[in-house]
Amino acid sequence: MDKFPQNIIEQYLKTSVRLKKFERIVFKRFAPNVSEVLSEFSSLAKKFEDAGIYQYAAMCHLGVAKCENSNANTVNECHAYLRAARSFRLAMNTSENLSFRTSQNQYNEGAIRCYTQAVQRCPDDVLRCAIIREMKPAFEGTSSFSSPGHRIFELELSAHECLQKNDFMEALQQLEEITDDIYERKKQLLYEDLLKRVEILRLLLIIALRLPPARQSPSHIKLTEYYYQLGNFELFEEESNNCNNSIQGASLSLDIKYALGEIVVLSFEDKRSELKLALQQFMSDFSSLNAAHCFVINSICNKIN
Repeated sequence: MDKFPQNIIEQYLKTSVRLKKFERIVFKRFAPNVSEVLSEFSSLAKKFEDAGIYQYAAMCHLGVAKCENSNANTVNECHAYLRAARSFRLAMNTSENLSFRTSQNQYNEGAIRCYTQAVQRCPDDVLRCAIIREMKPAFEGTSSFSSPGHRIFELELSAHECLQKNDFMEALQQLEEITDDIYERKKQLLYEDLLKRVEILRLLLIIALRLPPARQSPSHIKLTEYYYQLGNFELFEEESNNCNNSIQGASLSLDIKYALGEIVVLSFEDKRSELKLALQQFMSDFSSLNAAHCFVINSICNKIN
């Protein structure tokens, strides 16, 4: 019985070696079976949790996340990171309650990293908001929670909350702050998926707000001008890629860009009936649109008689 924790720790180490072999081997048919490794990590995580060794349970959940990533199962990967974050928090709480001398910062930092990974890998807007709400109270006072990455996710959450209140102007300002922050720090590759959904949402909000020229910021003008030129075939994708100063159209596929271009042209020309049809078609054609995109599109369509 005395060897119980040591035995499962040895099992964990052996399973970790198998995972590293899988990641290292180029031809996966010669690698360990990733489903077996995933199952072993899941089983070990339960054993560590039952034994109250939460830091090792967290490491096992991280192993599960890596396996799910190899299987391209984004939903399960996200949930694995979330379980890892919760296990790190339990390890931190246990350490505090028992007054261990071990630094609790490592558990704190581990939890924050796992929450961040869960948010980044989360395919669902509602769950993403729930994760951010879960992580915020626990780490609000730490310097790590004030990191640029967490601030960006807070801004996106705040923008979605503004949409629920129909405060489109405030939502647009939050999204522009996200874009400015990412480009100023030159972290476009790190936030590629975020930039895609933010750009679409920014453009839709500008169309929904129908701001007079005096209230349009330079970023509004540049964004709408870019898509207006695409929609009128005054600008081709090859030319836009050669514009070093341009941050519009970042990472979006050509079909989405030209569809947005058409929508902007119809909005500028005030062809409301055609705009409504184009927006409905846009929503139908692109399954990658999230709930926020659809909410703004429906809002625009409902205002068109």
